[in-house]
Amino acid sequence: MKRNYLVLIVFGAAVALFIAGAVTADVLMTSRIASRIEQQFPKASGISASIPFLDVPQNLISDSVRAADINIERYSLKGSDAESALAITAANISKSQPTLVGSLDITATIPASTITKNSGLENAQIVGNALQVSVGNSGLGKALLIPKFANNQIFFQLQSVSIFGSQIPASSLPADIQSQIAKKSVRNLEIPRGLKLKSVVLNSKGLSINFRGNNIKLDKLGKSL
Repeated sequence: MKRNYLVLIVFGAAVALFIAGAVTADVLMTSRIASRIEQQFPKASGISASIPFLDVPQNLISDSVRAADINIERYSLKGSDAESALAITAANISKSQPTLVGSLDITATIPASTITKNSGLENAQIVGNALQVSVGNSGLGKALLIPKFANNQIFFQLQSVSIFGSQIPASSLPADIQSQIAKKSVRNLEIPRGLKLKSVVLNSKGLSINFRGNNIKLDKLGKSL
């Protein structure tokens, strides 16, 4: 009986040591990743990183870190004065080549307050996944606009107009209205080297722009993002 008790104590101590070691390794890896991001993205602030705890044993014996999530609270995208929040998912982060990442998914979110303030459109506010603005005499009508991306430019496209409760689809309106709205709301955006733009979505948090790429070198990305 006493022997079984000793076995349980030894086993419990071994498990505790393993967990403590895994936690220490987790903290060390995330600290290094955050430091690496800070070096390659000097304009960034509010950097934090995390890796799945269950990946720690594999990460210790592998030549790469399987996955990591990085959050940046404030970052100004190249070509833009607006500060964005960045959510980054990185996979297969090389240990031998500290700046090489197997795959990268970046979502830059421009705050809702910045979008409504700088849209160049009257009484702009976000409603669902669209931008609602006032139109017509005295602003009696409401128009819903959705974000679009083309030719390295982000702009808003008319979806529908509502006047006195009657909704009119964009297809029933003069074509020049679309071009006027696009011209007024257009903003240039440089796509970072090695990444492709996958989506532009508007929600209550703001305008989210998603980029993805494979075999990305962070030192080159930092100069083009």
